[in-house]
Amino acid sequence: MSDVFQPEQVIGGRYRVVRKLGGGGMADVYLCEDRTLGRHVAVKVLLTRYLSDPTFVERFRREAKAAAGLNQQNLVAIYDWGEVDGTYYIVMEYVEGETLKDLIRRRGRLSGNESVAVTLQLLAAVDFAHRSGIVHRDIKPQNIMIDRDGTAKVMDFGIARAGDSGMTEAGSILGTAQYLAPEQAKGYPVDERSDLYSVGVCLYEMLTGTVPFKGDSAVTVALKHVNEVPVEPSELVPGLPYALNQIVLKAMAKDPADRYQSAAEFARDVRAAREGGPVQAAAFDADGERTRVMGAADATSVLDQPMPPRRKKSRWPLILVILLLAIIVAVAVALWWTMSGNKTAVPSVVGQTKVAAVKALEKDGFKAAVQEEFSDRVAEGSVSRQSPTGGTKMREGATVDIWVSKGSQKAPALQDFEGWTASAVDDWLSKNDLVGEPRTGRSDKVAEGQVFRQDPAPGTELDRGDTVTYWVSRGVPQATVPDLTNLTQADAETRLADAGLDVGTVSQSTSTTVPAGSVISQDPAADTKVDKGSTVSFVVSTGSPSPSPSPSPTSAGVAVPNVYGMPSTVAASELSAAGLTVAFRQKANTGQEPGTVVKIRPDAGTVVPEGSTVLLVIAS
Repeated sequence: MSDVFQPEQVIGGRYRVVRKLGGGGMADVYLCEDRTLGRHVAVKVLLTRYLSDPTFVERFRREAKAAAGLNQQNLVAIYDWGEVDGTYYIVMEYVEGETLKDLIRRRGRLSGNESVAVTLQLLAAVDFAHRSGIVHRDIKPQNIMIDRDGTAKVMDFGIARAGDSGMTEAGSILGTAQYLAPEQAKGYPVDERSDLYSVGVCLYEMLTGTVPFKGDSAVTVALKHVNEVPVEPSELVPGLPYALNQIVLKAMAKDPADRYQSAAEFARDVRAAREGGPVQAAAFDADGERTRVMGAADATSVLDQPMPPRRKKSRWPLILVILLLAIIVAVAVALWWTMSGNKTAVPSVVGQTKVAAVKALEKDGFKAAVQEEFSDRVAEGSVSRQSPTGGTKMREGATVDIWVSKGSQKAPALQDFEGWTASAVDDWLSKNDLVGEPRTGRSDKVAEGQVFRQDPAPGTELDRGDTVTYWVSRGVPQATVPDLTNLTQADAETRLADAGLDVGTVSQSTSTTVPAGSVISQDPAADTKVDKGSTVSFVVSTGSPSPSPSPSPTSAGVAVPNVYGMPSTVAASELSAAGLTVAFRQKANTGQEPGTVVKIRPDAGTVVPEGSTVLLVIAS
C-alpha cells in the first residue's frame, strides 16, 4: 500500500511533509515542518483501511479531543487535528530520541536508578491523565519516548478513552498482550488500576531486561497474565533491592484491589524505595498471590476430570475442618489483640522543619514517609501538610506521610532573553521549573542563533510548570531590490527607502534613450534578494551626448546646493530658487533636531538637469 502523504506535500495548508517516521496498527506517522511556527511536528494519519469504519474514525477523533487537553511535560503534546480529502490526521509534538523498548533492547536492562527515574516520570504522566478522566489502556515501552535529555514522554492515546466505555465492544481486547492487565485480557471493564498494572510490567522489563510472560501467540500470553504468577525480578537480578521487587509484585497483583489504587500512591512507594524509606508494598503477600493463582488453576483442571468412583467416607476431612476452624479462631484472636492494643495520638508537625518533624514522629514511635511539594504558604524546608492529621490515634510503628515545602509555586521573574542562545534559555527555564517552546524567525537586531523575542515579556512572574515561548533568529530579514530604471533619482531613493534599503553610489552617464535625471541602470539588479539595510547603487542619465566640445559642469545643469542642517522650509526655498523640485521623507531616531535636513539625495554639489527632483530627509 502506498503512503498517504509524500515528501514536500503540504497538509492542511500548513504542515510540509519531510519524511515518514513509521507506522502502527491504526495509523502512520510523518515528520513535518510547521510552516507557520517554524518547528518540526509529528503528524499521525489514520490508515486508509479504517476510513470507512465510523467506529475507528470516531475513536481517532476522540483521541485528538481528549489528548489535546492534556498539558504535562511527560505527555506528548497534541497541537492540532483535521481532515484532508477524507484522510484524518493529528498534529503532535515531535520528540527526538528513542522508545523505551529500543533503549531496553540496546542496553539489555536498565539500572535500578534509571528504572526508578523513568517510572516516576511515567507515573506523573499517568496520574495527570487519570485526574483528567482518561485511562490510557495501552501503556507499554513502545509508547514511551525517551528524548535526548532523558525525559520520558507517553504517546499514542489511540485506544484511550474518556468517560464512558461506549467506544469499546464488550469483551474486546485492545492493546499489546505482554502488558495487559488480567481484567483487560479477560475483556472486563478497565480503570486506572489497569494502567498501573501495565506500568508495573514496564518496570519489570526495565529492571530485568525481559517481559514477565512470553508465548507463541497473544492469546497464550494473555492467559498467562490471568493464570500465572511471574518469576520475581529478584530471582532474575541477584542483589535487586527488596523494596523494588515488592513494588513490582504489588503493581502486578492479579486482583485490582491488591494493587496500588492510584498513580500517586504507586509513585510514593517508588520514591520511598529510592530514598531507603519504608514502602507500602513490603506488606504485599507474594506467596498468598501464588497460592490463590495455583488454587484457581487447580479448580479449573478439576472441572475437566471425570467423576471419580465412590469411596468409603473418611474421617480425615472432618478432622481437617476442625483444625482449620481452630486456626481461624487463633488468627482472629491475634488480630483482635493487635487492633485493640494501645494507640498513640499522632503529633502535629505542620510548620516544623523536616528534621524536627521526623524526630518528633519517631520520638512518639511513628515512622515518617517524606515527600516534597510546592507551597505558597509554607516556607521552603518546612512541613506543609501531613496524613493522618495531628491528633489521630495510631498504633506504635505506623507510618505518617509528611510533605515538605519546596518553596513557592511561583518561579522567579523572567529574565530578558534577548541575545541569549537557545540552550542558555532552556537551561535557565529548566532550572526554574519552566517549560520552553522555541520558535524561529528573522531579526535585524540580533545575530543568527540568538533570541530576539519572548512571550511572556521580561519581568513576568509565572507558576512553575508554565510555558515560555521564545524566538531564535534565523538571520537578518530579507528585502527584494525594486526596479529603479527610468525613475527620477529622487523617486529611486524613495523606492529604496520604502523597501528598507539604502542608497549606494550614484554616478552619471549620457544616454540617448533615457531622459536626463532618470536612472539608466542599477546594482544589484531588480528582484534580487538581499539583507535589509543593504545598499543599492545606480547610474543617472545626463541626456544625449553633445557633438560640440564638452561644456563646464555648471553649463550642463544645476549644482545641488548644500542645505544640510538647515530647517526644511529654508532648504526647500533655496532648492526652488536654484530651479530644482523638492521631495521630503521623514526619518526617526536621527539624533538631530526635528525639522532639520539630515540627508540630501543627490548629494550636495552634484550637477543635475534643471527641474530635477532633490530628496530631503528630515529629522522627525
